[in-house]
Amino acid sequence: MTTLAHPPSATDRTPARPGSPSIRQERRLLHYLGQSITIQLRDWAFLGFVIVMPTSVYLFFVTIYGGQSSGQEVAAFMMVMMGAYGGLGAAMNAGSQIQSERSSGWFRQLMLTSLTPTQFVLAKIVTAVAVVVPAISAVFIAGAACGVRLDAGVWAASLALMVGALLPMVVLGLVIGLWFKPQTATAVTTFAMLALAMLGGLWFPLDLMPAAMQTIGRLLPSYWVSQIGSWPLTGGAFPWTGVAVLVGWLVALAALGALGYGHSVRTSRR
Repeated sequence: MTTLAHPPSATDRTPARPGSPSIRQERRLLHYLGQSITIQLRDWAFLGFVIVMPTSVYLFFVTIYGGQSSGQEVAAFMMVMMGAYGGLGAAMNAGSQIQSERSSGWFRQLMLTSLTPTQFVLAKIVTAVAVVVPAISAVFIAGAACGVRLDAGVWAASLALMVGALLPMVVLGLVIGLWFKPQTATAVTTFAMLALAMLGGLWFPLDLMPAAMQTIGRLLPSYWVSQIGSWPLTGGAFPWTGVAVLVGWLVALAALGALGYGHSVRTSRR
């Protein structure tokens, strides 16, 4: 009688060899990710813009309003606002490397490798987060120097929530980098960042704006970055409405980014 062979168990399967395609692809992703982060962190002009500017603005406003009876509350509130503004600038510049890659022809070379579109976007998102964290942290350090006293868990929760809430803005930066030509992408990024900061209440409280602008502001992700980031400080009900707004923006921008990637591929082959 012939005995049927049993399928190999998980322990019998041969592990992936170091030279297998999957291992090489993972190494290529890690190499590209490390290279992207290194290039971004070496751009001192960019780091100065996203770190020094919001920190300086924060110190300026704290100097003006810090003498009030509620000075510490004002300092903490403005710390979150300016931290969100600095994180916004760092997040939206996620597409800056794409512009350089497209203008130098490196984007075309990437298409010839086994790097998938998902891995490409993942590398860009991780690179942006590597800059968003120090951009927000610099403002938090300035807040601590100005007398803001919070528990360690509150500091960490506020930072983590803002980083997560800024994910749609990272994707927006990628969308701009993919859709617009390198000559115009920087201007579009700057204009979009300033508009989101102003209309989202990162410079002035949304409650001081006209009713129509308040309605617009509550539909923008930049407003909810600050609201979600300040929740560990203020307490109360968690702003789930903001989560829904951010998810809506993320889904729409991800779809637009997928189309933009195809557009960049087509134009890069010409």
